[in-house]
Amino acid sequence: MNNNNNSPFSSELLSSNPTQEKMAQAESQLKVTQKKQQIKSKKATKKSQQDALIIAKGKPFWWMLTLFICSVVYLFPEAIFNAALVDVAGGKNATEDELHAVELFGRTISGIGVTLLLADLLLKGRFLTSAPRALGSFCVLAILVWPTVFFGQKWLVDQFIINPSSPAERQQAYLSQVLRSALIEKSIEFEGINYNPELPHSSVEKTFLSVFGGLVYADDTLVAELEQKKRSIMEKFVRDRAMSGFDENYQRYADFRQDLQRTYTDYLSGSKRYNDGVNSADSRADEYWVDTQNQVSQGWQQYQQGVTAYEARVEARAQKLAPKLYDFFERRNKCGEMKKGSRRDNCYERLQNNYDSELEKYSMPYIPPNEWLIREEITTAENVGNSIISGVMTFGLFTAMQAIDAATGGDAGIKDHRMVYTSDVNHYKQILMVKMEGDFIKDSGGYPLGIEDIHQFRHHEITSQKVSVKLKPKGLTLPNDWRMADRNGFNNAVAKKVKQEADQRWRNETAKRGFNAPPNLTWNEFQRHKQTQQRIKSEMAELYVSPMLADWNNKQFLRQVIEPNIQRKTSELLTILEAQKAEFADGGTFEESGKSALRATIVPPISMAISLALVLLTVLKLPLKAAELIKARNPASTTKKSPKQTIISMGVSGGLMASIFVLPMTFSSNEFTLEDSATQYFFEQMEQNDAASVSYALRWLLTTQPIVQPIGATLDEVLKVSKGFEAISAPFHHMDAAIMGKLSPSNSAPTSTSKQATASKLPLTIHSNIQGAKISVMNIKPKYAAGMKLPAGNYDIKVSAPGYQTVRKWVTLNENNTEFSINLTRQ
Repeated sequence: MNNNNNSPFSSELLSSNPTQEKMAQAESQLKVTQKKQQIKSKKATKKSQQDALIIAKGKPFWWMLTLFICSVVYLFPEAIFNAALVDVAGGKNATEDELHAVELFGRTISGIGVTLLLADLLLKGRFLTSAPRALGSFCVLAILVWPTVFFGQKWLVDQFIINPSSPAERQQAYLSQVLRSALIEKSIEFEGINYNPELPHSSVEKTFLSVFGGLVYADDTLVAELEQKKRSIMEKFVRDRAMSGFDENYQRYADFRQDLQRTYTDYLSGSKRYNDGVNSADSRADEYWVDTQNQVSQGWQQYQQGVTAYEARVEARAQKLAPKLYDFFERRNKCGEMKKGSRRDNCYERLQNNYDSELEKYSMPYIPPNEWLIREEITTAENVGNSIISGVMTFGLFTAMQAIDAATGGDAGIKDHRMVYTSDVNHYKQILMVKMEGDFIKDSGGYPLGIEDIHQFRHHEITSQKVSVKLKPKGLTLPNDWRMADRNGFNNAVAKKVKQEADQRWRNETAKRGFNAPPNLTWNEFQRHKQTQQRIKSEMAELYVSPMLADWNNKQFLRQVIEPNIQRKTSELLTILEAQKAEFADGGTFEESGKSALRATIVPPISMAISLALVLLTVLKLPLKAAELIKARNPASTTKKSPKQTIISMGVSGGLMASIFVLPMTFSSNEFTLEDSATQYFFEQMEQNDAASVSYALRWLLTTQPIVQPIGATLDEVLKVSKGFEAISAPFHHMDAAIMGKLSPSNSAPTSTSKQATASKLPLTIHSNIQGAKISVMNIKPKYAAGMKLPAGNYDIKVSAPGYQTVRKWVTLNENNTEFSINLTRQ
């Protein structure tokens, strides 16, 4: 034993045993596992600290930064919408479609803005402890908020402002919109309001025109004062508007007139081709006749060849039959020489059977044996000579028998002919030629034997029939009783065919051009044709008069087009303005017109004010948001706001609101908001009518909006946001029409007439300035057809043509509007 506790033997075993290696590996693995647990514990601790920090602060830095960036991005489309709304609502001739389009843009953007605002207010704490949870929470919030805001805005306006409005309010709104248009055309002037429609609108003037309808609508006194003058105002307004656009409209008419004249030149060329085709009937008839005569000559040659071949076949058959028939008659005579009785009968029967079987071999019609015999005439001298010789040879007995036969009515043995047979092949050939003629007729297509020359062949009935049959596939139909001798009938048939071909070519050419009219119309007839008038109507739209000619000068255009349109439009406006208030009520004739006017009067100022406030508030809050970001970047700031800090924050928010609504009124003004301006009258009237808040809001809008509008317009010129939304707006239009029809149905009780109109379908017709343009209704399945019957409602119309820019436009189909014009411009 040595001093070591382990023996050398055991030490060697321990050092070489695999168990020692396994223990070392287990110890190493334990250390790795403990290290991973420590890391996981540290991560869990760090995550708990971060969650506690987020809960304490409310929001993590990355979330605040994301919302800050989204707010900055949102500011651009909101400012652009604000500018677009001012451009449309303050434009000279804003249409209902344009207002609806910009309204959809604004509702879409405001839905995004409210979603971001509520996300900033509501999403905090545990909702933001991780990026997936934050993103999921935001998506849920957006799904709930955006549709609510998008549809809720319009629903609230319709439910609490438009639908409950009284007939008087609707009629007054309609008058206010007409007066706004009259002011734009300078048909009326308000003292102190310096407005020149000839000059481009400034942002101040656009804002003023946007709210002018609301100013007039709120002033009952002004409306009452204008009641007695509205006829003269309307006449002057309509005339001024018509005359202000006279040069433009006449130029459009003149350009279209040149285009129509070019179309007529092409039409004349087509008519000439048509006439040339019809007039070619004589030469075509000669061509067909020559071709027919060639066919007859070929037929005659074939007939002659057929006769020759037929004769050869018959002669060959006669060659075979002649000796056999001769032998048959020889044998039959020998049978006759036998005594009467069964032997002679058997002989005849045997010969007849052989005869029948022999004829069957030749596949020919049955010919009785006696028909092969030759009739041979017997002269009187021969009869007398034979009687004398027979009497002498019988010692007078034959003569006595003749006398007895003659006395009893017999022929006394006197014969006028006898039947003989021959071995001459030509004899049998002549008989077969007649008996087998049926085969020849069949092979020749109906022609008999015996046609001697081509003239007889040409005028044969079969020839006429064959000519008719051969010409029919070529489109030339001859009467059933036509014969080759009837050249006039042949020429008439050719003339008919030529005209049919010319008519078909004409129809094909006109169909390609989308113009279905007969040829050879004069210029006057061409202008008055139904389809030409439809084309003129499509081009001139509301200026169209019936009939509208394309050769008027400017004086005739004024007299024939402008003056009647002035009278018509004036009558239409006066009919609405002088209508009984009941006709603006729910179910009345002018219900929709009144509601549309009220919407155009009230909605733009409200939307403009809200949009402007959101833009300014977002701009002023961005520095505060940036300060919060800097503060949130400091990890030491983990405590919630103290009450004092909350009060300070609320004070800052109140200060921002005050700066938005007070500072512009204090430090800025324009020609429409000065104390001595003419518009001051409207504000005073509102205040007297207990609408001071509305007066202040409109004054603020007139002061502040012109400052912000140019900024949004400049951004849109650079970023093209409004055009981008227009390109993708179709689904929003469709969704709005589908959902709002259910959310905001008319609460009126329609009359029986309106119920019937609602139940029935209306014809939809789209006119375009391009013939053959492709027209589609994008939000329904049926394919578009002019005059197609559809229920009243909104429809997404797409018009396209090669070489022209495609146009998509929403139209509202109702009793008063069933035809719409959509013109294309070249790319």
